[in-house]
Amino acid sequence: MHSFQRCAEPGCRALCFQGSNTCLAHHSSPTRAQASAQALLLDEKGAKDISAAGIRLEGLDLSRRKYIGCSFIGASFKNVLFTGSTFLLCFFDRAKFEACDFSGVNVEFGSFGSCEIDNVSFENSELMHCSFNGATIRETTFSGSNLYDSRFIRGKIEGSDFENCDLKRVYFIPTKQTGVSFKGSNTMEAIKDLEHLYL
Repeated sequence: MHSFQRCAEPGCRALCFQGSNTCLAHHSSPTRAQASAQALLLDEKGAKDISAAGIRLEGLDLSRRKYIGCSFIGASFKNVLFTGSTFLLCFFDRAKFEACDFSGVNVEFGSFGSCEIDNVSFENSELMHCSFNGATIRETTFSGSNLYDSRFIRGKIEGSDFENCDLKRVYFIPTKQTGVSFKGSNTMEAIKDLEHLYL
């Protein structure tokens, strides 16, 4: 698991960046630090215990890799391919995703809390025990995915698809939804109000 050590800069509570005792914002050479972390993430086998909080990645192919215990808290991803990758115990809280592809991924115990997710595909994926609490999700598809025991609590979902999904024990309490399709999904097994908790 990545270190949860806080930045050494007085008054800063951000997480330290990979190989440093400061966060990326207070790093003496943030460009070099990002390049070094990016090289680790691009390894064809993936990475373990990387702290890349606040990193900015665009146009990368990170598909078919395995990431374990990594932190991408507050990161920004644009046009990044994650297709077919595996993420175990990884943190993406407060990250921003734009036009990214997570199709066919396996994510277990992933945290996407308070993320901004725009125009992203999670199609045909295993997204089990994941937290999307407080996330804003727009024009995104989860169709064909297994979302067992995942949470979309106090989130906002717009113009997105959850078609032909396994929604068993998926929490939507309360989630603002507009233009969301659940066609072909087992919505009766999702938990959309507190009464379901006592059935």
